[in-house]
Amino acid sequence: MISDLPHLMKRPGWSVQSVIDPAYAKLGGLVRTDGEIEAGTFCFFGVPFEGLLINDIGGKGGPDGLRAALSKLRPYSVDLDLDFVETNGFLDLGDIEVEYMSYDVTFERTEAIMKEVLSRGGIPVVAGGSHSITEATLRAFSEHHGKNVGVVWFDGHPDFMPDYKGDRHYCGCPLRRLVEGGHVRPENVAFLGLRGFANSGREIREGRDMGISFYTMEQFHDKGVNQCIDEAIEIATRGTDAFYITFDIDAMDHTFAPGTQYPGPGGFQPFEAMRFVRRLGMAGAAGMDVVEYAPLIDPTKNTGNVLATLLCEFMSGKAHALQGR
Repeated sequence: MISDLPHLMKRPGWSVQSVIDPAYAKLGGLVRTDGEIEAGTFCFFGVPFEGLLINDIGGKGGPDGLRAALSKLRPYSVDLDLDFVETNGFLDLGDIEVEYMSYDVTFERTEAIMKEVLSRGGIPVVAGGSHSITEATLRAFSEHHGKNVGVVWFDGHPDFMPDYKGDRHYCGCPLRRLVEGGHVRPENVAFLGLRGFANSGREIREGRDMGISFYTMEQFHDKGVNQCIDEAIEIATRGTDAFYITFDIDAMDHTFAPGTQYPGPGGFQPFEAMRFVRRLGMAGAAGMDVVEYAPLIDPTKNTGNVLATLLCEFMSGKAHALQGR
């Protein structure tokens, strides 16, 4: 039962519509907020953590913003002709009870929930929060799979800083911590979304020297979406037992997704990201998080809709894979 999981707070963020025919119901009317985690259930939970920041414009509102956006979507994929709620179920566990001024406490609680979801056969679908939370989610995911995992990492920044003003768990550091901790091998990291003039060359050069496959957006467009998808899957699955997706909203072009503290031009357009994430789910990705969504600076709600759609693409792709289609 969800109620026996520690350090979770239920959230009332789902808008529920009354419909006569359940076939037309949206996720707000189909989500379960209690009950058993059965094998294959999609388990949504939030980690509203800013990484020692408590300002209002950051990503701590992301989980509730995603609930609001998801509640307006239906679980049927027109591309795959399946309904992921019918096939797998969709459960909202609530939010991690974060300690705003403590990485250690917040990460410990996040890892505990991730491990419980995975041990019960659930499929984690996580909403941050700062990208620092992926240090915890992916660490738990890796340990569950014997530290033999790959990752497809979408981000406009390499997240490979040694530290930021002494803060080793800053949102620009999680990939560095995961590689240093042996939770992800560099050669099993496919990293997409880099472009423009928002990064330091030091991190990218160091990561490449270690074996991380960084794709710039120019390389992405030169190769084409389908080739990059195939290469990312090959990198993340080469000799691994499972792989994970993490998606920072600043990987998107800010024209389509302005609700981030780090907007920039030249990123992914929605359809490119939708196809990419769906195909990763179809290839068997076993968990996903989305991070850095700031609803208070998303006046048109475009950003929340994009991220919610990406989560649905992952779930429909994964449901497709589990059915052996």
